[in-house]
Amino acid sequence: MDNIVEQAALNATAGWEGIFNGISCQRLETVHLPSYLPKQRWFGGKSRRIKSTRVLDWTMLRSSHCVMVFVEVGFDSGGSDVYLMLLAMAFSEAAEELQRTSPIAIIAPVFSDKGSGLLYEGVFDDNACLELLSFIENKGELESGHGRLCGTPGKSFGDILGTAATPLSVRRASVEQSNTSILYGDRFILKVLRRQEPGLNPDAEIGRYLTDRAHFDRVPRFAGVIRYEPSNHAEPSTLAMLQGLVANEGDGWKWTIEELERYFEACAPLPFPEELRAELEGAAGLTEKPPVPLARDHVGIYLDSAITLGRRTAELHQTLASAKDDPAFAPEPLTAGDLETLLADLQQHASRIFDALKDRMPYLPDDVLEIAAAVLSRRIRILELFEARGPQSFRTCRTRIHGDYHLGQVLRVKTDFVILDFEGEPACPLAARRAKQCPLKDVAGMVRSFSYAAYSSLINHTARRAGELASLEPWARLWEQCVSAEFLRAYRQTASGSTFLPENVADFQKLLNIFLVDKALYEVLYELNARPAWVRIPLMGLMSLQL
Repeated sequence: MDNIVEQAALNATAGWEGIFNGISCQRLETVHLPSYLPKQRWFGGKSRRIKSTRVLDWTMLRSSHCVMVFVEVGFDSGGSDVYLMLLAMAFSEAAEELQRTSPIAIIAPVFSDKGSGLLYEGVFDDNACLELLSFIENKGELESGHGRLCGTPGKSFGDILGTAATPLSVRRASVEQSNTSILYGDRFILKVLRRQEPGLNPDAEIGRYLTDRAHFDRVPRFAGVIRYEPSNHAEPSTLAMLQGLVANEGDGWKWTIEELERYFEACAPLPFPEELRAELEGAAGLTEKPPVPLARDHVGIYLDSAITLGRRTAELHQTLASAKDDPAFAPEPLTAGDLETLLADLQQHASRIFDALKDRMPYLPDDVLEIAAAVLSRRIRILELFEARGPQSFRTCRTRIHGDYHLGQVLRVKTDFVILDFEGEPACPLAARRAKQCPLKDVAGMVRSFSYAAYSSLINHTARRAGELASLEPWARLWEQCVSAEFLRAYRQTASGSTFLPENVADFQKLLNIFLVDKALYEVLYELNARPAWVRIPLMGLMSLQL
């Protein structure tokens, strides 16, 4: 602990009151939090420089000697975000053990009448985690300086807990994203929502509706929530959501990549059959006919999984569109004005990304330049896709949707799927993530995920086998198109007659293409900023679309 103790320690002699007052709080806000936060996976402001941090409110949990804290983070570039943290203190041997096992959790050194110790992230404290579970189960309430915390169990809490011995074992999820997940035995998973915004969290809102009202069984069961209610009567916010833990064989992305590795290994020695080149059409165009037997022979059992996923996606959308008496879920017509506004926004978005791609051309890897130039040559044709159409073109409606739908958002459960994470796109404001949208945005997200899986696997496979890219690319495209076609056909057949589904296949394909292109362009911009060598993947996807 010597290197930690050498830093200016916080005075914890007066307990948490001492930490959050006076010089200790000032030091926490100006030194320790600005250093700690950017190192955390869940912190979303890594690309901006922290200007200030400020403790807005806090409250102590009753039995674990931990606190829940709201921290406002201000940035040099303007604006601020609020983050939820759970803090705890450890002394003597417990502090030594913490530094050995979880140094990433350490925030600051502290001292008190117990001696030297450490302030650390409380999700690494099993007792604190168990108290959060108990807080939900027992409908707990806690007062804070500027509001109160309330725990509410879902209708399924008791069924999920069953006869399990308590306390349940606690472990932290190994893969952290924008939130933090705590697992309780084989029964529950608690998602601690780090970035806080006033209003209903869509994951908790939709999860409660699907479990408690619609009884839709292809999602993890909603088991409870912790809310924060400000004393100034501002909108409450969701601090954490509890769900039933789903036994699974991994997420859809991991499973798909494993299937594709086997597929490319099998196809690598084979010449691409000339009779299959006719199959390489736009995916939506294939929804009216099954793949030829030769294509099915090569692509294999994954086609059956794509059919299952298409059905489950349609069933989800039908369920979300079925709540006629709930304003938060009731479908609304996609009017001509709505469509015109949507297309104008998407066209502006596309134009900005084409400009960014053109500006980055001098910096792209040589093997990407040719396909980037080919995509730029289609700029006018693609922008024309977003031209406003007449009011009768797409007779459909807006509903609640998943909002960030891809293979990583489904779990493989035997030969079926369970759909996860209804938070929507993390970078979007809460109001936008709760807004009703066309369900085909979800459909396009999954089709693009199939494409991303195919081409990323192709690139990874051929990176180890120079010279195979050209010969394997038709196989990648065959897999992408056949899998997408089976998914889409199963979706259309299951959703047939639903008010959100365009009446004929031509309108379905037109509207789907709009969302496919928008999603692919979004991926282009992401890869330009994050992994320029990977921009080839969405560019290949754009070129494979029949527009």
